[in-house]
Amino acid sequence: MKSLSFMRHAESDLNYLNNNDFNRPIKKSGLKTIKICAEYLKQNNIKFEILFCSPALRAKQTSNYFLSVMNLKTIKSIDDYNLYEGCSENFLLKISNLKRYQDILIITHEPQILFFRDFFFSNTNFWSKIKNLEIVTSSVLTINFDIKNWSEINENSVESYKFVNPKYF
Repeated sequence: MKSLSFMRHAESDLNYLNNNDFNRPIKKSGLKTIKICAEYLKQNNIKFEILFCSPALRAKQTSNYFLSVMNLKTIKSIDDYNLYEGCSENFLLKISNLKRYQDILIITHEPQILFFRDFFFSNTNFWSKIKNLEIVTSSVLTINFDIKNWSEINENSVESYKFVNPKYF
């Protein structure tokens, strides 16, 4: 069993004066929701071995604070431009070529998370429950796959899922 966890960055500061989406920071209130999800995952003994992160400032800030709360400061972290207005298919190809790692965390943006949700779930029995799932800021969607190697990942290997929404805690 392997898992991909997609975390949406914390709430960003829409009043950021620089109009540069890439450099938009998170709001201070976003730290609270990151902490809620991180504490929940830590209490449930959820761990990650590697992190892929959008290089956008709000994703990087989310990543740094999340890893700090989870006490995962030494985890391998990789910035990936495919997670910021890039190609989701290229990112999946990168994952399929990994030779190790069981549990992967991906910190990115809503459009990419929706792509992965739709790709992996639209033809499963889970679809009716997950198709209207609101991917709020700082939420975490984990997809468990019944595979031994990442090269086997596809929409038919989905075993189960878990969704952590900070609004419910």
